[in-house]
Amino acid sequence: MSRSVLIVAGEASGDLYGADLAHALHARFRELTIYGIGSTRMRAAHVQLIADSRAWGAIGIVESLKVAPRVYLAFLRAKRFLRHARPDLVVPIDFGAFNVPLSCWARQLGLTVAYYMPPGSWRREAQGRDLPRCTNLVLTPFAWSAEHLRAIGANAHWVPHPLLRLARPTQTKEAFCERLGLDPYRPIVALLPGSRHHEVKALTPLYARVAESVHALLPEVQFVLSVAPHLDPDWVHRLWLEHSRQWVPTETRSVWDLLAHADAGIICSGTATLEAALLNTPMLIVYRGSWLMNLEYRLRRKRLNLSWIGLPNLILQRAVCPEFIQEDATPHQLRQALIPLLRDSEVRGAQLHAFREIRHALGEGQNLREAYEWIADLLTEAL
Repeated sequence: MSRSVLIVAGEASGDLYGADLAHALHARFRELTIYGIGSTRMRAAHVQLIADSRAWGAIGIVESLKVAPRVYLAFLRAKRFLRHARPDLVVPIDFGAFNVPLSCWARQLGLTVAYYMPPGSWRREAQGRDLPRCTNLVLTPFAWSAEHLRAIGANAHWVPHPLLRLARPTQTKEAFCERLGLDPYRPIVALLPGSRHHEVKALTPLYARVAESVHALLPEVQFVLSVAPHLDPDWVHRLWLEHSRQWVPTETRSVWDLLAHADAGIICSGTATLEAALLNTPMLIVYRGSWLMNLEYRLRRKRLNLSWIGLPNLILQRAVCPEFIQEDATPHQLRQALIPLLRDSEVRGAQLHAFREIRHALGEGQNLREAYEWIADLLTEAL
């Protein structure tokens, strides 16, 4: 009898975690068919995609409305798939606006649901009120999230964050620098403008102006611009050249080599800030969008009670890495904050010390089972 799993990821980070899970399940269950909603990484992990989520990434109401029609059509397709294929296990990953109602639908059909990385699990306040009735198992990388979810009736467990295993460089610094035409003895700054189209469009010109400004004072500094795998490098480079005369290499491979070998980074708020922390890259956290997004941010900030937006700051509940949001993200401000990070300063040392705390908070050194082990056990029961 054919056995199958559906893994549902809506954004780039979920695609990474879904691919990691698919590799582990394929190794354990040779005859298992894995279907999914995801993107390039899950496809490379031999997941049969029923919908491609590469263009779904959006933050805020304004940008979410632009992608809503295609996401809704994919939601209907997923419901039809669940009804007819009836997989042995459904594994939603984050992306709560899509995955929580889909989980509830799956449970109504009598399917087994293991929610991996519940949405907003980094929050310290109440979360996930629908998860107890919509899941059989919840796996979260934050201890406080597991505690809260258990308190409201969910079968929740704390698991190590997968990035503790995954975020590793694949090249030596010498090989990395040779590939990108860099001098390994000069400072390197990683520039990460995000994975969403609107983020890259807003941040790449800003980063170009920062590089011009820094280069005028410290010509020895080298910049590398990261390009997400689903984006066109030529388009990103054109955005750069409209605002800078300085040549900059673009890194289209895994961002882990870049972060591991960079002396500092300017990083769009998101999972990349956590990857940078785990790879010991001191950073500035940036977010900037259109004027409509800026207006929305101003109107919603107080209601959302946002003290920080970067994951390192949220996890430790203090200002570890400086944040520059919307109009505060200027070339002058970023240059002034970046230069101390390039020196062996107290500011740099404080971030590196905090990064060790983050590893512990994510489960390093704890006696925890990996998420794929929990899911493999649940799947074994189902089979």
